[in-house]
Amino acid sequence: MKQVVLPSYAAKLEHDGRKYEVTLNDCTVLPCEKCAAIVLDDDAEDRLTDGLRSAAGLLAPAEIRKHREAFGLTQKALANLLAISESTLSRWKTGAQIQQQSMDRFLRCFFELTDVRRYLGAPETTLMSNRKRALPIPSTPR
Repeated sequence: MKQVVLPSYAAKLEHDGRKYEVTLNDCTVLPCEKCAAIVLDDDAEDRLTDGLRSAAGLLAPAEIRKHREAFGLTQKALANLLAISESTLSRWKTGAQIQQQSMDRFLRCFFELTDVRRYLGAPETTLMSNRKRALPIPSTPR
């Protein structure tokens, strides 16, 4: 198969029971010469996943990592506070898995609200945040 760059590629992707339209510009594909089906390369797949996160209003992996580090928490400590497995948090943080809307909102609450961190038993050093930008909870697309 010979690679082809499509000027635009659109896909309808489902997440948490909702469908989102994601469009990529300059998308590299491998078209089948027999049936015309296309296969996306790894970069295009990653871009689609990033586009889905954006369309769904979810925190990106880098944002999750940045906020965890801003509180001085290890991955294990944050996973324990959220009552999730460390491997689940790792998959969200590396982009291997997309968190559900409910867990995204829970993460945002944890990162933004001192009372939530206190309620979950976060160490005293993580109760106050010196970050200047709030993480708004996005409205749920319908």
